[in-house]
Amino acid sequence: MRKKMIVAVLSILALFALAFAIGLFLPKQREFVKKATFKSSPEKVFQIVTDVENQVSWRSDVQEINIIDEDTWTEVPKKGTPITFKTKQEIQNQLFEIEIIEPKSFDGYWIGTFEQTTTGTKVVFKEVISIENPFFRVMSSIFVDLDQTMEVYMTNLKNKLGE
Repeated sequence: MRKKMIVAVLSILALFALAFAIGLFLPKQREFVKKATFKSSPEKVFQIVTDVENQVSWRSDVQEINIIDEDTWTEVPKKGTPITFKTKQEIQNQLFEIEIIEPKSFDGYWIGTFEQTTTGTKVVFKEVISIENPFFRVMSSIFVDLDQTMEVYMTNLKNKLGE
């Protein structure tokens, strides 16, 4: 019995060590960019994106948003870990930049640019996350699909705009 227990513990430790070793070869930073053109004006798109408190009404992946202060809030997703954001820079109808301040296991930022076109608004959304811990890099690569998260956001935004 004791021998089986030792083998089980060593096997688990070996799996963690393997995951850590694999994480050393994964990039610390992950970057995702999504672009779209909407028929709506930059003012309307910008207002919807920056009205953080009301995003819970149109984002299908968000369960709750807790406002901490004017520039800081926590998004509680339907799946996953709550993330606290802080507005870093805002240029009316042109740029919205936020940074991740919690959880401490990773950091990063999100930048949205809004450009007037002849038919509406071109948006470019860029999300960059940085993960120092190699084990968390492996877990993030396996369980966190940021590309899909951004795709859901774009689809939800398009629906909110009625397009």
